[in-house]
Amino acid sequence: CGVVQAGQPASPDSAKIPPPWKSPLVKKGKLDSPLVEVTPFVFKGRYTMLENWRHDWPRPEMLRRAGTDRPQIAIRDVEKDQYLSVAMTGRSLGVAFVREDRVYVFAAHDAKGRQEISMTVSGDLKQWAEPAAVLQAQGGERFFNCSVCRGPEQFVMLVETNDRTWPAFTFKYFSSADLTHWKQIPGALYGTDKYVGGPALYYEGGLYYTLYLQSLGGGRYETRITRSRDLIKWEDAPEDRPLVTFDPSHLVHPLRSKTIHECNASDAEVVCWQGKTLVYFTGGDQHAAGDLQWAEFHGTPRELFERHFRREEKTTTR
Repeated sequence: CGVVQAGQPASPDSAKIPPPWKSPLVKKGKLDSPLVEVTPFVFKGRYTMLENWRHDWPRPEMLRRAGTDRPQIAIRDVEKDQYLSVAMTGRSLGVAFVREDRVYVFAAHDAKGRQEISMTVSGDLKQWAEPAAVLQAQGGERFFNCSVCRGPEQFVMLVETNDRTWPAFTFKYFSSADLTHWKQIPGALYGTDKYVGGPALYYEGGLYYTLYLQSLGGGRYETRITRSRDLIKWEDAPEDRPLVTFDPSHLVHPLRSKTIHECNASDAEVVCWQGKTLVYFTGGDQHAAGDLQWAEFHGTPRELFERHFRREEKTTTR
């Protein structure tokens, strides 16, 4: 991945004035879907989507035929708009992670009152291994969203928790050599001093990037980005550079009253496909209605992430 270069330095006669931030993402539209948590991924050249379906949402015909009222994690071929399988049933907040010739799905699960992260794996997106617990909560803690990436020496999992030591949904980070046995990384936390949520984790160019939900107050939320070399010390992008934000001119769709305007842009996930970075996120109002949308960036995920931290200067002659 190429590194986006900063602009040329100004001459000694000029003043440096930062230009207004303009997001490099171009919103492409709504997908007429109530889905909130999705993971776009590419597997063996196939552009694919993991979709988390709640039991009380209208579901695809294939899932209705399964005859269950429990939540389901479905796998869909995006280009063919064809469902391939159900990776898990009775689990929620699932994410997909591709490693060589396999796809791993991790999801939150309440196993007889004890919270855990379950994992299943497939080599063909049709047949899935029996889900197994790979991480268990301690002391009454609950797990919510998770995300997995490959670091330089280990796999890393971000888990959204309700540890009462910190604000709700604080992120904890765990490491593993085999995607099965996970150990918490000492001091690796994010969100200990503020509300966060809806996370995604990526490793690009020697840095871990975490996407997270930021509360703006008044029931408004947008997705921002932070980065770290060691998962302990974090550098947030400037406040005026969200990864994706809401458009208050949009009406919430499709499950809520048509009088409610969009006030949320959450649960962003990123995939690189055919030379572009695609970002999926949910709009809606963060309370009862998801409104799946997508945006694109002409470049790699690394370039997109770095753009949010790059120092940009505009020169004017005195």
